[in-house]
Amino acid sequence: MKSIFVIGTGRSGTHFTVRLLNGFANAHDPLGGKENEQILMEIAKAAIHHRLPSPMVADYYRDHLNAQAGIYLDQHHPNLFYVRHWARMFEGIVFVYPRRPTYQIVASMLRHGDVMSWYQYAQHWRQRWIDKIPYPNQFLGLARFSDIANLPTHLLCAHRVIAHRLAYEEAAKRANADLRSLDYVALVDDPLVEFSRAFTAKELEALGKFTLLERPKKDSLTKYCDILDDRQLSEIEALERQICDD
Repeated sequence: MKSIFVIGTGRSGTHFTVRLLNGFANAHDPLGGKENEQILMEIAKAAIHHRLPSPMVADYYRDHLNAQAGIYLDQHHPNLFYVRHWARMFEGIVFVYPRRPTYQIVASMLRHGDVMSWYQYAQHWRQRWIDKIPYPNQFLGLARFSDIANLPTHLLCAHRVIAHRLAYEEAAKRANADLRSLDYVALVDDPLVEFSRAFTAKELEALGKFTLLERPKKDSLTKYCDILDDRQLSEIEALERQICDD
């Protein structure tokens, strides 16, 4: 294991996971728990347009992986859609996906000020003739462009969360990369126990001594109650059943 790429949906616990991983003595996070905004946008835009990331992104990873000291940590979470791509290009990547209940992620998205930014981006690109955003869209999880105007915000978010989870499950089925999940609730309860489940004894030894740098907040598991009402929760659960049954 040379590096750990934390992948998933925005607001699903990817930042939290990286902050916890930074507690390992031999983890190397050159960005200190943050993303490179330009790289994040390059990867996310590639995913929403259904194309590969630019050569600039590959050069970024090549430089970091060649210069690393310890086990490199990356948290540009839209790499969820490029597991196979990066696994074929670079050796020793372990991809880690925080698995968190859909309603918790949706509630966190709704608390976040930029929740509508990708939908606004999609609406803007609707006016372009070149490189239009395709539908059905793997990143947005929407079957058609009109869904952006017709669906309530909590269901727009739920479509995206579910689509990302299905993308993870599809990548896991292919078994063409080292891809693992972490249970978000278990991470909040006891991070080292959950890391010990996900990583081998040899990998844990390579990561080094673990120090808890951030006390997990148990109330993160119930904050959704302050954001989503019973009707919204029922609609999210119904959408999840419908999509997964299909």
